[in-house]
Amino acid sequence: MTKDMIAISAGMLVVGLAVWSLRDTPPHPSPETTQAMRILADDPALKHVSESSPYMRTER
Repeated sequence: MTKDMIAISAGMLVVGLAVWSLRDTPPHPSPETTQAMRILADDPALKHVSESSPYMRTER
């Protein structure tokens, strides 16, 4: 019984370490991409198009 618990614990430890080593941190966007998104978000022409679209809802 004790050997079974040790084997199960060791197996869970090995699986946990394998999963932990395989997980990846999310990639950070480049500053150029972030700047382009900010420019597009601040574009008043795009806001006007989205406000006049029947498929977009406003949160005002």
